[in-house]
Amino acid sequence: MKRSFVVLVTLVVLPTFLVGISMAGTKAAATKGSGWSGAVAISPLLQPDPTRGSQLNDLAVNANGLAIAAWDQFAYSNGGSASIGAAVQSGGKWSAPFTISGVTGFSISPKVAVGADGTMAVSWMNQNAAGTQKSIQIAVKSPTASVWTTSTLAQGPIGGVSLTEFVPVAVDANGNITAAWDLWNGSVHLVQAATMLKGSTFSAPVTLSATDDGLYTNLAVNARGDAAVVYSFSPYSSYLSGTCARYVFRNGPNGTWSAPLTISETIPSSVGYVQYPQVALDKNGLATVIYMGYGVEAVGQLTATSWTQPQTVLKGPASLVSAYTSVDLGLDQNGNAVAAASIFDSTINVDRASVWVTRGTPDGKWTMEQRITDPTLPVDAYGTRVAVSPDGLLVMVGWIDHYHGTVQVSMLTAGTWGAAKTIGKGTAWASFQEVLGLDAGSSTTARAIWKNAKTGIQIMTASYGQ
Repeated sequence: MKRSFVVLVTLVVLPTFLVGISMAGTKAAATKGSGWSGAVAISPLLQPDPTRGSQLNDLAVNANGLAIAAWDQFAYSNGGSASIGAAVQSGGKWSAPFTISGVTGFSISPKVAVGADGTMAVSWMNQNAAGTQKSIQIAVKSPTASVWTTSTLAQGPIGGVSLTEFVPVAVDANGNITAAWDLWNGSVHLVQAATMLKGSTFSAPVTLSATDDGLYTNLAVNARGDAAVVYSFSPYSSYLSGTCARYVFRNGPNGTWSAPLTISETIPSSVGYVQYPQVALDKNGLATVIYMGYGVEAVGQLTATSWTQPQTVLKGPASLVSAYTSVDLGLDQNGNAVAAASIFDSTINVDRASVWVTRGTPDGKWTMEQRITDPTLPVDAYGTRVAVSPDGLLVMVGWIDHYHGTVQVSMLTAGTWGAAKTIGKGTAWASFQEVLGLDAGSSTTARAIWKNAKTGIQIMTASYGQ
């Protein structure tokens, strides 16, 4: 669920084999009284300069505690390259880290998913070394397979808008995989998807955006295989017409994708933009969508054909010109939602970010926004993430406190957000680039990953529950 502009840079990674074997079977002791284990490193020691690169990562865990984590790995040598590193946790122990992508060109911006049956997927964008072609790539491992199988789902020329691009991926309860992306075709960014039914191979890409120029593609799949994609009508190709959020739906893993539906207001480009939509589905296939518009806005699907009106649910202190980062959405199977964001307070002598949250119900009503970081302390919070278990019994919001260099999590108990618990040390470099992965597989199972940069960058992890 997790995250804008990106520039390809040439950075350094040490070879995985130098540390991989010694890290196999890593398991951290519990942190007393927190419910979280101690933090351990699951990656090699990556680029030696901690001020370079965002070290994007992603994380997923299922109810049995099977987890997959992936991260960017950059290299300076031979003109520069980037690859995707990964590690798997099973039985409470993390495997040795391994490189899951190719090592030529630039493989960046990983996304991961794990199904209830143990199917795992890792996706990424690859740019060839010549800088002329971009590919959508994904590696899949079934519960019975001994190796990962990598596929290229689509490819196109380098061009269009220079943004951080992702390939969101999801696995339903039966092991069917869906991936979505946007890709420049020389004229517009096509929003596309492909499906891999369990035991089969990936379908040909299906274009979901009709004639739209679509950006910021986001995907959700529920347990039964319903799928939804949201994207923003590009402000860069449609300056005069304004921007909005579009929604596309598929009923079950074998269904046909619907035509794009506009679910937000259209904001004139002279006023602002609709950007970064996120979608989540309940067990019945009804969607909750948030996006950046007039603050963080939300719409909800009441029936198959009716939606709530857009409403601003997070805007920070009303008297301030606020900056929003790390907006995230979580939803349980019954349609109860949590939205969170890091909102920067530009007041003189404050100049720091706080975490704000709101909760939504299936009828589209949202609570008053609430700041859950302590405003009396010099907390500077970024990398905000939401984790909600399918049954809704475990609800967490996490962030990285840039000021103190710590990773913190607050848990919702009986409708009240608890005091922040520190689960590890996070990097205190380049605050706007700090990233955190947080996921809940059940009411007793959650995982977190983040980067730490002291003598070089490593990916750290902590486990909650089994």
